[in-house]
Amino acid sequence: MDSVSDFPDSSAFYDRSPAGSQASNFQSLGAYSEFLRSAMADEESRQMSDDLQGLAVQVEAMMVLLQQQVVDAATVAQALLRLVGDLRSHRTMLLSLGADWHQFYEFDAHFSTVNQFRIFVTRWAAQAAPPVQVVPSPAEFDVAAWRLLGAGAMLLDEYEQSKASVKITAAVVPEKPLAPTWWQRVQGWWRGQTPVRTEQRKAGRRGRRQSD
Repeated sequence: MDSVSDFPDSSAFYDRSPAGSQASNFQSLGAYSEFLRSAMADEESRQMSDDLQGLAVQVEAMMVLLQQQVVDAATVAQALLRLVGDLRSHRTMLLSLGADWHQFYEFDAHFSTVNQFRIFVTRWAAQAAPPVQVVPSPAEFDVAAWRLLGAGAMLLDEYEQSKASVKITAAVVPEKPLAPTWWQRVQGWWRGQTPVRTEQRKAGRRGRRQSD
């Protein structure tokens, strides 16, 4: 994979998003961060959300550096190296997620974009360092970064929706009745015996009247 144009198109991930999915369209990093903050299904969701937010912050900071009129290549190289380290940490976190995450197509897609983006960022960092000191174009970096972030959002969204559907299914399944308490069993037995005892009392009264 020699250029960003060879990077898998993240629109393929968006097309798999269910209708109405928040992860299908982001106009800005602000909207992206807002989506991530809303992802709170469980602890692993929060961990995934925090990781993606951290990467989004670095991407935004890098775009600011690359869009300056005078770009300091050494500063860009250092920032890119920090991003490489965070991408490695994110990859490790993905591998530590439970089996529920690994069942999705979106997991493989995001994992692939993490590895591919890390390769690009490592190359850009080497090129920005002396003696070459050539930095990536803002457009090239932006495309690759958004493909990474988009694939991550799709994975998180898919996981969140699967958790929500499980909760809905559980809500409509009738709960298993609790075992009756000792007192409830006594009450039930007594009610069952009441007709028999009433008949016995009636028969007893008739017998007494007949014997009088």
